[in-house]
Amino acid sequence: MPRKLLALVILAICAGGCASAGRTGGSPSKATATTTGTPPWYAPYVDGTLSMPQFPSGHVVLGFVIGKRCTPSWGGQYTLDHATTINARIARAQSIGDEVIVSFGGVTGPELANSCTDPTALESAYQTVVRRYGLKTIDLDIEAASLNSTANARRAQAIATLQRARAAAGKPLAVWLTLAVDPHGIPASGISAIKQMLAAGVTVSGVNVMTFDYAPLAAGQTVLSASESAINNTATQVKPLGISPAELGATIMVGNTDTPGQTWSLSSAQAFYTFAYAHHLGRLSEWSLNRDQQCVGTQPQRSDACSGVTQQPQQFSTVLGRNAGQS
Repeated sequence: MPRKLLALVILAICAGGCASAGRTGGSPSKATATTTGTPPWYAPYVDGTLSMPQFPSGHVVLGFVIGKRCTPSWGGQYTLDHATTINARIARAQSIGDEVIVSFGGVTGPELANSCTDPTALESAYQTVVRRYGLKTIDLDIEAASLNSTANARRAQAIATLQRARAAAGKPLAVWLTLAVDPHGIPASGISAIKQMLAAGVTVSGVNVMTFDYAPLAAGQTVLSASESAINNTATQVKPLGISPAELGATIMVGNTDTPGQTWSLSSAQAFYTFAYAHHLGRLSEWSLNRDQQCVGTQPQRSDACSGVTQQPQQFSTVLGRNAGQS
């Protein structure tokens, strides 16, 4: 997910039970329980390679783990052993019962399935991260060069093997797919990635779409109306795959996006929350908690550290998460 860099974060298991049911080739998952309710559960993304903000209680999606061949790292900057700040923040959140969801990939990548061409080694790389952090949920943010049929096949095979191993050990793993979207829905390449996951036997807990960075919008269309159309059309696309609205998520890019003129304001975020609630969407996220604050001085068009709009600290998080506290 860009740091345009961004999901979804996120995947669907809450510590006490907030997870959506998955679908494997259209069949209900036996690995995850259907406990997602209304309103949608909330899990904001955090870029772990930047100065990290205070986490909201409940869930956070921390990214991105990418690959150097078959070795996972945090953004290509830290190995798992040397990510001392990240490791400490994960441990702290887990110690008070919050769930940290790790996101693999992102727009800059490379996602592990692109850099690691051996399926056995690839599965081991994912497993290393899952075991290291005791994860219940992972997010596969598949974008750009990572979204190709060869990498998709390797990824699907590795994740299916990993899920089976975790289930056999009594530690089921929820898997969310985070994909780009436009007002017409998920592009064909993204739908293919979902189908390849299902065909390999992966239990997909949910599909999270990135509702930002659109091409030029149609006359009279806003980032809000475009995103509502994107969700409606995505729901139609994935229904034949056995994926319900409760297994859909949406991530907004707070404030100024990477596309000039397309800005998520607080009022549009509020309206989108209402839309998500009414349409029984399972999850909401934001990119990113690092940006969920007002800029100091001149507001830039795009910053990794602030939104570029007038706001209180973490006000988008308050709008999208409602009763989420701080930890």
